[in-house]
Formats: sequence, structure tokens, C-alpha cells
Amino acid sequence: MNPQNCQSIILSTLNFGESDRIVSIFTLEHGQIRAIAKGARASRKRFGGLLEPPNRLDLMISMKEEGLSRIEKVERAAFHSELRNSLESMALALYVCELVRSVTPEGHPFPRLFRLLSALLEYISLNIATTADRYFFEINLLNILGYRPLMDEKLLNPLVNCLKTGTFGKVVFNSYELIAAGQLLNREIDGLCSHSLKSRTFLENLI
Repeated sequence: MNPQNCQSIILSTLNFGESDRIVSIFTLEHGQIRAIAKGARASRKRFGGLLEPPNRLDLMISMKEEGLSRIEKVERAAFHSELRNSLESMALALYVCELVRSVTPEGHPFPRLFRLLSALLEYISLNIATTADRYFFEINLLNILGYRPLMDEKLLNPLVNCLKTGTFGKVVFNSYELIAAGQLLNREIDGLCSHSLKSRTFLENLI
């Protein structure tokens, strides 16, 4: 199949063989896919060390319906290097990448979720990530995937407001609302994930 240009966010990587890398990618066009990057570890010239989470890239990918697709080259890099200036922002970025990888099936596009993830990465590259940013992302992810929880309690009103605005940083939580939101979201996320998310433990030690 001819290579396709895919808007992509790198979710995770795994070294394979002596020089290759298997990459989990969340794409606008195809959802989550797994692809092999031949020679990615042997030479930095071909991919420039860009195949790392949470980089946002335009990739040329030879798609396969079964087995691993193949990354041919990086067409354009639009990753947010500022993320690495904040430990909190980087921790949240790695957590949401692991979360998306865990809860989305391969080969099913979720364009709204792709835009949500892109918007978060852009926002926290310019602002230090907070717990409110995490909860904004999580409740919108649940809603997009069809798992919107019941939010009748008054303390959960900020979560309801997160679904009404499409902008990070606009919804304010007080300390009691953060606790209530965290309890609900942790329960819902745990129910979706088949395993515990290592990046969440690290994130919760920071924010």
C-alpha cells in the first residue's frame, strides 16, 4: 500500500531487534496504530530522534490491516519542546498518552479525542500542568468514548462545566471539588483500564 500522511501523536515506543523500534501512535485518520520504524535506533538522521512520546508529528506510514504498519519518514514535526521545561507538564503528557493507549482500540479513529489530546499538549507546553487540567482531559475522554458518568452531586459541577467548554484553563475547582472529581474519575478510569497506569502514580506525586 502507498504510504499515507498521518497526523500523529507518539504514545509509546519499544525497542525491537538490534536497530528497530515499534511505535504506538495515535493518528487523526486511523486512531491508534502500531508501526515499526526500521533503523530508528541505528541512525538519528532518518527520524531525528523524534519518535518519542508525546511528540506531535506528521508521519508517512505504509498502513497494514494486519500486523505492524511501517513508518517511512517524518514529514513535519510540531512537537512542543517547552513541555520538557516543566516536570508537571511532562508527567501529565506521558500519563494521557499512556491512558489513550490503554483505552482506545487499534484501527478506530476518534477525531474528537485526537483534537482533545492535541489541545492539552499545546496548553501544558505553555502553562504548568495542574490537577484541573488532568480532570478536564479525563472527563472529556470518558464522554467521547461513551462512558460519561452520572454527575448529580453539586461538588461535581466543575466536571459538568468541563464538558460545556472546549478550552483548558477555564474551569476552576475548589479543594473539595477536586477531591470529589478525583474519586469519581479514578473509579471510572480504573474500570476502563485492564492494568494500572504506572505514569499515574508518578503524576500524582507531583500534582
